[in-house]
Amino acid sequence: MTALYQIANDYAKLIDEDFDPEFIADTLDGMSGELSDKVEQLLAICKNQSAYSEALKEEGRRFTERAKTEENRVASIKEYIARSLETAGMKSMKAGLQQVTVRAPSKSVEITDAGSIPSEFVEYETTIKPDKLAIKKQLEAGITIPGAQIKLGKPTLLIK
Repeated sequence: MTALYQIANDYAKLIDEDFDPEFIADTLDGMSGELSDKVEQLLAICKNQSAYSEALKEEGRRFTERAKTEENRVASIKEYIARSLETAGMKSMKAGLQQVTVRAPSKSVEITDAGSIPSEFVEYETTIKPDKLAIKKQLEAGITIPGAQIKLGKPTLLIK
């Protein structure tokens, strides 16, 4: 079977050259079927690859959940060891090749009401972001905006 790019090139060549209209019609009928078959095969491949991609994403989510479960298990074991050492009145111990020490908890700040915090203790963030929708409307209306221009994206394929 002919490659899709070759079929497309043949279409273009047929249209560009001066051939008898009946010859063009007959040739296009044959090529159309071949093009349709090729596109159908490629769309089937797209569906397969999309399904495979989704399966991989789902497997990734499952692995992420499993990893989180294992991380929680490790944290739980560490907390258990720390509580046990504290209960025994020990700050550290040697356990085989391992040395374990219970450190004093670090201090952190808990914000209970962010609205009550005095302004000298508040950080402000300013985000500057161009309004692309408004800029696009102006550019399409023929108004020049410094630092902006209309750019065409790639053509997209709509599959129904």
